[in-house]
Amino acid sequence: MVCQVPEAVTERLRTEVLEYMKTRPDIGPADLAQYTTLAESTVRSWLRGDIPGGIEVQAEMRRVLDQARAGDILVPGGGNAVMLTEDVTRRVRKVNKVGTFYQTQTVKRVADVLNYCADNSAIGVITADFGVGKTEAVKGWRRAHAGKVESVVLEFDEFTSTNKIDFVRELCRMFGLATPAGSNAGGAMFRDLCEYLRRYPCLLIFDQCETLRPRICQIIRQIWDRTNDAGVGVVLLAAPILLARLLAGKMVDLGALTSRVGVYAALGGITRGEMAAIIKQEGFAEVDEAAFDLWFKAAAGSMRRLMRSVDLLKAKHAGKAIGEKTISGVAAMLWGMSVGEGL
Repeated sequence: MVCQVPEAVTERLRTEVLEYMKTRPDIGPADLAQYTTLAESTVRSWLRGDIPGGIEVQAEMRRVLDQARAGDILVPGGGNAVMLTEDVTRRVRKVNKVGTFYQTQTVKRVADVLNYCADNSAIGVITADFGVGKTEAVKGWRRAHAGKVESVVLEFDEFTSTNKIDFVRELCRMFGLATPAGSNAGGAMFRDLCEYLRRYPCLLIFDQCETLRPRICQIIRQIWDRTNDAGVGVVLLAAPILLARLLAGKMVDLGALTSRVGVYAALGGITRGEMAAIIKQEGFAEVDEAAFDLWFKAAAGSMRRLMRSVDLLKAKHAGKAIGEKTISGVAAMLWGMSVGEGL
């Protein structure tokens, strides 16, 4: 096959598609292919880099990626829910900053889901890799809505994510309800909790949901079933693997929750345009293109990674031009990564 598109253009699109698929582990090459004129084998080969692809392949992959990002196709749950993502093509001149907190698209999408679920007593699912900023975005939203929207946050641990009694007991404790000892007290605590939430509705925000046992998901669904008409909404924050688990459809406990989700946000983290703007705002005016490409790949959408590298560069290279060698050294120091390892 003759390559009719510059390799650099093809590689950039291939990277975009693969990065999007990381945020959506519930879809694969076969899912993308069904919305194109291409064979599944062609899509697989193109994604692996086995074929360069011509104008038609490039156009079809661009179209299916844009439609998936827009929520026009491949919506989780079969299209019954709203789908939110970041706009990676949007030009960014400046990213608003409140204190040390940048208001990226990820932050805004998290806020959109929280607002939607609070206003509509709905269930929302937000997925993104670790370090992207989900937890900090929730903290920012709660500060901005203090006194306006009642909300509580429960961050799951090894105990509450696996033991239904421990989970219900912890929720009751957060609301000041009685928490009698013993496994036989679970049902009474659950009913007291639901009764309390019906009298004092709020938004229930659950963080670190990627490791939840199916029975915990079932209890979350049952709490919402009994209280949403009184004004209770639910938001789950997790790593992308939760999407694959929810949409696998092999467990009744998970399927019942999935059927009630009203909004999904599969987020990829900081965009290329946002990162370029933030770097300038942090005082790095001279960063060559190769260095920026390497830096963006090393950050991998993570605001935590980006700001750690910014702090290190400020301490070691303030006022100096930033080249590829400098970024390679930072990546090796912070994350043990090298150019040869796929950056």
